[in-house]
Amino acid sequence: MNDKLYKVFFGCLLVQQSFGQPTSVALDSILMSSTDTIAIKKITFNGYPYVFYTPETQAAFGGGGILLFYTKKNEKLRPSKVGFGAHYTTNKQYKFTLNNSIYFKENKIVIQAPLSFGYTEDKFWGVGNRTSDTGTETYFREDFKAQIELQVPPLLFFADRTGFILEYNKTDILDAQENEYLNNEEVIGFNGGNLFGMGFNLVWDRRDNIFYPSSGHYQCIKFIVYPEPSDFVFTSLVMDVRYYKKIFKNQVVATNFYFSGVSANAPFYKLPALGGQSRMRGYFEGRYRANNYVLLQSEYRQYLTKKIGFVAFAGLGDVATEITDLGIKYLKYSFGGGLRYLFNKKENVNLRMDIGIGKDGAGIYFGIEEAF
Repeated sequence: MNDKLYKVFFGCLLVQQSFGQPTSVALDSILMSSTDTIAIKKITFNGYPYVFYTPETQAAFGGGGILLFYTKKNEKLRPSKVGFGAHYTTNKQYKFTLNNSIYFKENKIVIQAPLSFGYTEDKFWGVGNRTSDTGTETYFREDFKAQIELQVPPLLFFADRTGFILEYNKTDILDAQENEYLNNEEVIGFNGGNLFGMGFNLVWDRRDNIFYPSSGHYQCIKFIVYPEPSDFVFTSLVMDVRYYKKIFKNQVVATNFYFSGVSANAPFYKLPALGGQSRMRGYFEGRYRANNYVLLQSEYRQYLTKKIGFVAFAGLGDVATEITDLGIKYLKYSFGGGLRYLFNKKENVNLRMDIGIGKDGAGIYFGIEEAF
């Protein structure tokens, strides 16, 4: 099976090489460095088709791309990006995503505006870290998510930036199937709803590169309130701490601590969910859900050639209704590895394929950039 997966991965790379070569357009931004040398920064675009398999989607195919550019003539300015993707799955799911990060004023002002729409065959096992398989977990839903975040020079504490967030989520439960929790109306949000959120975050960002960090750290604390006229009134808190260390040439160790918590009255689909593309790879995203989720993961990254690399990762995490219930007794594990293909050498942007293994099975993941 793994041989077939690697063939699929490299097949995507060959198609990307043939049809998705970066197209570069001069931005007319000629930058003077401290040594009076001249560097020209360009717009670059990378597009590619892909196929993948995850516990959530089953087999899927689609396409994506990333547009990189600079908003001003400044050698310290980080590249802005517009990333997009669309896929369709063998179980008739589809999803469209748009992820933007625009940097201004020597990275002191950042605008992020993620947008997504999708139809999902999802599963809900109930709330807690000891839920069991019953064979009736499946249900169908439709989601629209939009957010805009403006990060400015620090207004609170000693953060690098303070962000202000506006968010809108609309979820429709289209078919509960035989899911006992939804049919019996036992959980908050069994019929979907509308959420309007507003909040702020504090960001400390000292990474040497935003796409493939090899040194430095990143911390973010995010707090969002969902007041009326939201269908559910609650709050959300997220802490994301990352540290990167180069140990030898072309070898990096990345470590990530993550916590997510929501207050009472949050709909079940907004409860922190263990699993997915970036955290606890190998678990169906949402296999375990509760009001609090904590994770510690680490990843070893190395390039074997100028463009081909690999990673090995492992993580521990769990969910609980109360923070005091978090402990080692029901701790979940995840481990695995993956391949990397450097398709934008200038900005160190990788195409990745990971195979994650967890307590309940395994998953295969494709994406742009690193998991964290």
